[in-house]
Amino acid sequence: MTQLGAQLVQLDRQGAVATLTLNRPEKRNALNVEMWRGLAAILRDLAADPTLRCVVLQGAGGHFAAGADMAEFAALRATPDAARGYGEMMLETLRHIRELPHPTVARIEGNCIGGGLELAAMCDLRLAADTAKFGIPIQRVGITMPYPELGMLVDLIGRPALLELLLEGELHDAAWALRQGLVTRVVAADALSDALQALVARISTGSPQSHRNHKKFTLRCLAKGPPDQADLLESYAAVASADYREGIAAFLGKRRPDFTGE
Repeated sequence: MTQLGAQLVQLDRQGAVATLTLNRPEKRNALNVEMWRGLAAILRDLAADPTLRCVVLQGAGGHFAAGADMAEFAALRATPDAARGYGEMMLETLRHIRELPHPTVARIEGNCIGGGLELAAMCDLRLAADTAKFGIPIQRVGITMPYPELGMLVDLIGRPALLELLLEGELHDAAWALRQGLVTRVVAADALSDALQALVARISTGSPQSHRNHKKFTLRCLAKGPPDQADLLESYAAVASADYREGIAAFLGKRRPDFTGE
């Protein structure tokens, strides 16, 4: 990751919680190449850190992200081959978020649009201020979203809701996003930070082993075809983990568990 990329995506580590901040507030955090690549590099490092309990993704300056930076498109997406390369770069980052073994939370305020909406959608939980706005107005500029990105959003909110975003090109409020499953919770804007802190605390006190399994297994549920025998055996093998033994012992002993993630 370049120094510029590091400045545009800031990483703050507080104990077992990592916060990633999209840091281009003068552009409402519009995502340029440096930011996409910077995010991917940081996420690769975080995926390999077994001490993490939760990762928060947010934007600086009162907005989550205003989409991909279209000022780059004339140079970087001018041909089908170039568009494919740019799209694959985006997909790498989106998949790193979606498949991160640690729980992820998007903290959403202000604009959450286009590529920014896609980033937020890849997080496990999406906590939004009631003043946040959501949309994918790419029909206004003739952009077509490619298959892999379409598929991940159809998985999340279904074809009708996604087509409402794509065909109308309008911005929607947080109440609409909640009804469609695009966000998982909406709170008053002035309560967003406190709500995030409480949410992260609830996640962080749980078993990391349980969290990793549930993230992996729920993604498997979205794949074509039912779980095979190996999948079923893996899910039952979780009782061999140290976290399982500690959780049962703590429950029976009427004490708080001390999970290690093993």
